[in-house]
Amino acid sequence: MYFLIASFAGVFHVQAQSEVIIDQVMVSTATVTDPGLIRFFLEAYLIPEENVTELRFIDATGNGFGEDDLIKCFPSEKTYFLYPSDTAQQVMNQWKFTSNYQSVTQLSPPEVFENIEKDKASNGILAGLLRSLNLNYHDIPIKIYFERDTSAIVFEMWGYTRDSLQWRPPPPPPKISETTYDVLHVWRSDTLIIADTAYYDQFFVFKSVADTVVISEEEFREVTRRQQVKFQPGLVPARKRKTP
Repeated sequence: MYFLIASFAGVFHVQAQSEVIIDQVMVSTATVTDPGLIRFFLEAYLIPEENVTELRFIDATGNGFGEDDLIKCFPSEKTYFLYPSDTAQQVMNQWKFTSNYQSVTQLSPPEVFENIEKDKASNGILAGLLRSLNLNYHDIPIKIYFERDTSAIVFEMWGYTRDSLQWRPPPPPPKISETTYDVLHVWRSDTLIIADTAYYDQFFVFKSVADTVVISEEEFREVTRRQQVKFQPGLVPARKRKTP
């Protein structure tokens, strides 16, 4: 009988392990650090703790903070259930979520989100994530959590098929005919010969000199007479023939 119970317990343990699925869900939380507000909630929910520095409300029901949710105290890290309290519920109804962007839509290519005019930056982040997923993960189910602050980055993936996760290098950026040009360099050279030759221009200089000579009347007459004797008007002196 003992062995039957042991074998039955072993089969149940194996079946229970195979039917357990570990998953994660996004849960909204609200953190209270104001000392006066902390005392108010401790008294409203009759929480028997002292020296509480922080209260963290956990929206376990997913319908806003209130009844049937959880409250966790720090630094003790003890958790308590919230029971109905009208005064505390009025305060929690005024809380608003800090997230201002959420996209729940049908599965579409990344280009669809890039072309949405509203919330261009947020949709651009979504499009980039989808493009990377389509490149490296070849299946549909996957869950991703990402967090970044001044000192660290938290990135988690779960709920995906491991065999479908394969790395592929990103493709080169597409060429756009309107903005991409081919450059053609054309070199042209001519031969220039500089001869070692000196060129001179001819300049004709004309100079006329006029002098005034003063002679006496007697000298003028004597010169005139000699010219008349040497060159008689109308007479050509005969040439002397050479004798052979």
